[in-house]
Amino acid sequence: MIVKNFGILASIDWNSNEWKAAPTAEDLSNSNFGYVVENGLTYTSLNFAHEIYPPDSKGYYFGLLPQLWSRMPDKEKSRFVEVVFIKSQNWSNKANYIVGFYAFPQFEKCRKPSPLKDFTNEFELNVKAFPKDIHLLKNKIDLNTHPDFNKFLPSGKELGKQGYNYLTRDNVFKILDALTFLNPDDKKLSGIKLRLLQSIDKKK
Repeated sequence: MIVKNFGILASIDWNSNEWKAAPTAEDLSNSNFGYVVENGLTYTSLNFAHEIYPPDSKGYYFGLLPQLWSRMPDKEKSRFVEVVFIKSQNWSNKANYIVGFYAFPQFEKCRKPSPLKDFTNEFELNVKAFPKDIHLLKNKIDLNTHPDFNKFLPSGKELGKQGYNYLTRDNVFKILDALTFLNPDDKKLSGIKLRLLQSIDKKK
C-alpha cells in the first residue's frame, strides 16, 4: 500500500517582525539555525510579506524553507503534497509554534534580488504559492503544549530538528482543525481550509 503524503511540516528561524521584515539582532544571535548565527543573516525574513511585496510575473510569491535547501522533497514522496505548515521556535521561551502555511505549494530553487534596502544579498528561495494561499496565523499552535500534538505527526515520528516531517491526510486535517479552533473568525483560513479538504479528498 502506497502511503500518500499530503503535507509537510518544516521549520524556519524565529522573526520578531513576523517574517514581514528583517529580524532583530537578538533573533539572529539566538537562532536555533547554525547558519543564521554564524553568518548573521537569514533568507526567511519575508516569507509572510506576500501582502507587502508583489508576486512574480506568473502570480507566485516565493519563500525559503531552510531545511529543504540542501534536501529538496523527494518527487515521489511529495507528489500529493497540498500544504506546507511552517513552524518556528521562539528563542525567548523555547516553544515551537506552527506560525503559518503555504497551501498548494510548488518547490523551486532560485535567487531573487532583495527588496530590502539594508539587505544587499540576493534572497535564496525554494517554495512558492499564490498569495491567496499563503497565510500567517494570528493565533499560532503551540506544539509544546497542544493536547492533540500526537495526532499532528505520523505514528512513531518526532518533530524534525534538522529535517522536516511528511504528513498524512489525517495529520493535515487535525492541524487544520486545530488552527480553526484557535482562529474561528479567520475567513481566509476557512476559505483555504475548504479548498484543501476538497483537493485532498479527490486524491485520497
